[in-house]
Amino acid sequence: MFESKDPFIILPETEEADRLLDKADALLQRHRAPGPDTDIPVLTEQVEDDDIPVLTGAVREAPAPAAGFVEQLIDLDATLNRRIDEWLSNELPQVLADELEQARTRILNQIHTRARATLLADISQEISELLDANDPRNR
Repeated sequence: MFESKDPFIILPETEEADRLLDKADALLQRHRAPGPDTDIPVLTEQVEDDDIPVLTGAVREAPAPAAGFVEQLIDLDATLNRRIDEWLSNELPQVLADELEQARTRILNQIHTRARATLLADISQEISELLDANDPRNR
């Protein structure tokens, strides 16, 4: 006869149950708030053995996102890109036209201001010299 040194009898069913309980515990730990103030539920009423729920089925892994959902995300991305391109096609020319018009106006104003400050003074000086040179009184 086989004598086990382990005081517990390990059956394949209990190993599977232990794995399932470990997975369930890991899932609960992920959603439990960390820290010493985590409330631990306390049993305050006596429960009959018949009232304790028993896990009888296997726990399956959560399904991967459905292919349809991924396709919807791809379609949404394409729709957003198309809408942005359409918006830019409609709005960008007007924005550029407005900005270019403002820049043109600023540049013309600067040219006129500088022309008055420097060129007008030079032209006035040359006209004055020409008039003085052709004035019969100055001969």
